[in-house]
This record gives sequence, structure tokens and C-alpha cells, in this order.
Amino acid sequence: MKNKEQLPCMEKYLIPNYYEILKFGGTSVRDEEEEIQRMVKYFPGCFTKEQLRENRKRYNTQTIFRLVKKYFAREYGYVGSAIELSSSYQNTINSYIYKNEETETFLLHVDELFESTVMTFFLAMLKWSKDMHNPDVYGGCFIYILYLLNDVCIFGEMQGLNANQALMEAVNGDVQILQLAEDCYWTIVAFTLAHEVAHTYLASIGKAYSKVHPEKEEFDADAIAYHIVLKIIMEETGEDVVLEDYACMAPIMYMDFFDLYYYTDRVLYGTMIGDTNHPPIQKRKENLFAIINKEEYDFNNVEANHLYSGFLDVYDEYRTQLLLKKHKGKLEKICRTGKREQMKRGDQL
Repeated sequence: MKNKEQLPCMEKYLIPNYYEILKFGGTSVRDEEEEIQRMVKYFPGCFTKEQLRENRKRYNTQTIFRLVKKYFAREYGYVGSAIELSSSYQNTINSYIYKNEETETFLLHVDELFESTVMTFFLAMLKWSKDMHNPDVYGGCFIYILYLLNDVCIFGEMQGLNANQALMEAVNGDVQILQLAEDCYWTIVAFTLAHEVAHTYLASIGKAYSKVHPEKEEFDADAIAYHIVLKIIMEETGEDVVLEDYACMAPIMYMDFFDLYYYTDRVLYGTMIGDTNHPPIQKRKENLFAIINKEEYDFNNVEANHLYSGFLDVYDEYRTQLLLKKHKGKLEKICRTGKREQMKRGDQL
């Protein structure tokens, strides 16, 4: 794997990945018609195909991106017209922004793997939280989240049809959980897009950061992104609602998602993921909490707190069970130690 220093065309705010994958843009593995068929099958009587297609016109990454840029123009006077959105599959759950030095344009990439992973992660976590005392749901959701964080997040493999079907069967037509997961997901998409746009905005105003403390830029990008998200929640009302107020803490839950990903890697493979450009997850969470508690963001957080409390119950349960099962030797069959060692050495997979 090539490191960041070997990629002179990359801006400092690009999360490093395989250069050739970035260069050629990846491929799409999405089959929207298949996804619609699956939703109709596992949520019988809840949606029609036409309703699902109409919903996709309102909720998609491009639509959220346009909304984010609208609020950047209004809140910061930044249009971001040179930014192009991409969402192909490049084997990573990350998002990044990349500058084309020749054309002076930017590519903002949110991977299809990110889209698939984050949505299904919330489906499993919230279903587990709701029905924690049901042993079938408990076991099924734990196994699915472990699979997601191990095979998908660590090794970058798009989940197959069987995995998705197993999740749908665990959710068992629970429309409430589907709605909660979707609302959290789209709030995170808005936050992610706004975070990446914030990097280009900060560069455009000549904001300089110390090489000793490069993480300061990430804090600033988080703060701008969360401000954009909270403004959208507060001001897009009535029939124009896109992001729900009870999902206002979803960006903080997104930090917990990455924390569980890193924790899984530590427990299974002893890997300590480090990034000198990004602050510790806990510090980023603390800063996000400080933002949402400001008086200028005036909306009722009771439902948001309830949702997050239930999520944290499952967050703690997953950590406890993962460590317990590892100590008892019950995870040997799912560990891919040899392949992880290759990744640690920086070998091309």
C-alpha cells in the first residue's frame, strides 16, 4: 500500500487509500431494482414499488448534497461549485475529498460500501436495542454487527445477498426500526458531506493549521458540519422536512460506529488504528456534544436522548460480548489473522 507521502497530488485532508483505486474511480455494485424488490418482500403491505421509487427521488446522496451546499451558501457564503460528488465502490467505508490539480476541481467521494454499511449497522443496532430481551434478535443482531465490523469494515468486502437477507429476517418487517435507521442514516450522510465540504471551505478562506496539531482542522470541519446539519433540522419544516429532529445525535452515534470498528479490530487482531491527522473519537464526540448543547440550537431533545440511550445500551453490550467470546476462544473461526497481518505490513490485498 502506498502511503500519503507518496501521493503528491493528494490534498492533506484526503484519507489515504490505494491510489489506483482513487485514480480510476471505482465501480458501482448497486442494483436499485433488486433493493426495491427486497423491501417489498420483507416489509409486505408497507410499501408499493412506486412509493419506494418516489422516496428514492427525495432521499438520495445527490439530493442531500444539494441541500448541504444550499446551507453552506447561506451560512458561510460558500457555493462549492467546483465540487463533484462520487459514490462508487472503492472498498472503503471512508469518505474523502480529493483535489484535481489540473482542473482545480474537487471530487467528494462517499463510498457505496459506506452507504451499505452505515444503513445496515443502524438497522441491526436499533432492532437489537428495541428487542434486547428476545434471544433470537439478540443473537442474530450481535452476529450480524460482528460480521459487518469484521468482514465489511476491516477487510472492505461488500456484504452479499445472504447477509442482507439475514438482516431483513432479523428486522422482521419492523417499519418503526426501518424508519429510525433511515433517519439516522440520512443525517449522517448530511454530516459526512458537510464535513468534507468544510475542508474545501476552510482552504478557500485561507485557514492555516499547525503541522504539530493537524487534528484542529478535523475539529473545525466537524463543528461546521454539525452546524449545517442542525440548521437543516431546525429550518426544513412541514412538508420540506428531510432530516428529523430526533435523529439530531446521529453524527455522535456515527462516531460510536467508528469506535466499535476500531474496538473490534483491537480485540480480534490486536491492531491499534492510528491517524495523526484525526483526533481520538472520544474527543470528537465531546466536541459534538458541546455544539448541540448550545442555546442557538433550540429544539426538543427528549426523543433524541431516548434513542441515543437505547443505542448506547447495545453499544456496551456488543463490546462486552465481543471481549468475552474472544477470551473463551469462540471467535477463532471468524478471525482472518493472516490477511490482517498482510494489511498491517502494508501489502497490496
